[in-house]
Amino acid sequence: MRHFWADRRLIVIPTVLFLGVSLQPAYGQAKGGGSSPGGGAPGGSVGGSTGSIGSPTRGIGTFGNAPNSSMGNSPAMQHPIPLSGRVIFDDGTPPNHEIRIERVCAGNPHFEAYTDSKGRFSFQLNYNPMAALDLDVSDAASGPAIPGTQQNSGSNGFGSSPLSRSSPYWNCELRASYPGYRSDEVELASRRSLDDPNVGTIVLHRLANIKGSTISVTTALAPKRAQKDYQKGVELAQKEKFEDAEKHLQQATSEYPKFAAAWFALGEVEIKLNKSEDARKSFEAAIAADGKFVSPYDQLALLTGEQRKWEESANFSKQAIELNPVEFPSAFWYNAVANYNLKKIDDAQKSATELAKLDTRHHFPQVEHLLAQIYVDKANYPEAAAHLRTYLELVPNAKNADALKQDLQKLEQARADVKE
Repeated sequence: MRHFWADRRLIVIPTVLFLGVSLQPAYGQAKGGGSSPGGGAPGGSVGGSTGSIGSPTRGIGTFGNAPNSSMGNSPAMQHPIPLSGRVIFDDGTPPNHEIRIERVCAGNPHFEAYTDSKGRFSFQLNYNPMAALDLDVSDAASGPAIPGTQQNSGSNGFGSSPLSRSSPYWNCELRASYPGYRSDEVELASRRSLDDPNVGTIVLHRLANIKGSTISVTTALAPKRAQKDYQKGVELAQKEKFEDAEKHLQQATSEYPKFAAAWFALGEVEIKLNKSEDARKSFEAAIAADGKFVSPYDQLALLTGEQRKWEESANFSKQAIELNPVEFPSAFWYNAVANYNLKKIDDAQKSATELAKLDTRHHFPQVEHLLAQIYVDKANYPEAAAHLRTYLELVPNAKNADALKQDLQKLEQARADVKE
């Protein structure tokens, strides 16, 4: 705990130490809505979780965890849901057959289909009942990973209605994915098997001044044998056969050393095998193969942050932000955490503030908690109170909510005393 004095009144705010805790974003959605500037998926912990193996990360998500929830028992899981639609570009770019259609649950992307040459798509959601179980919903239901606090393990802190939580897709969206563009999103929680399958037109909006991508350009250049090993490795990893997956991905990178996506997938597998140093080398190899492939920078920022190598985490996250400041909100989080620990409070504040603006769907409610701490450090109690109040609104069922409410009262009193 830290103690702050204002007009002889003691203000106690939980210290945001970020030591020995996960840098994982809070999966799921807090209260509120709005469209996400980048959508997407992302970060994982050492030996823990990241985005689906082989999928590009976009800042938030889990990593092909074993299905350990009751979602698989839902009646809705037994019936395929047909979906179809069309994708267009807002700048007039002709559609093509390389546009990915993804289901994103709690930030975790799962590939569903490609469009045809006219931008049309059609598939059955949950055609394979196990496909929807690539999400560890324990993260989505356990509340935010607030630095310096314990997670709320008893209730969902994201303000979701019982109706939406009853759906196996309660925190899922459908989107298109194409380098340099942001997709509209289609909410899936209310979809049922007998609904009209046509979801309408999904628009891809061009992102200005974006240097980096979630997709590596080297993938299309890989020889067929390397691509075959890559796909096999990804399939095995999604079945949690990580040792076998590692062999195929190693073979893919051996056959084609510039196969950035394979290097990245290999790094994710090595994380699952608790080979963090090998994972680092694989992520660095991905960057060497394609310096504009942003996902490995994002993962290195997380990896080094969890190892408390704050300078490195700050550097990797800064590079991710410089390459793509829209589709990787997690990079801002890792950067804020690293700079706070480096006592670079202004830099931490800048990244946290940018994340709060970018994160319109509140996947990172804990950024409000961090901003409250930063403003307490700066003795700006009105701003600290505002951010702490916002955090409690977003995560009303946080395990330490009662203590934080008391802190908020003290901050409000301190502000009143200053006015007097």
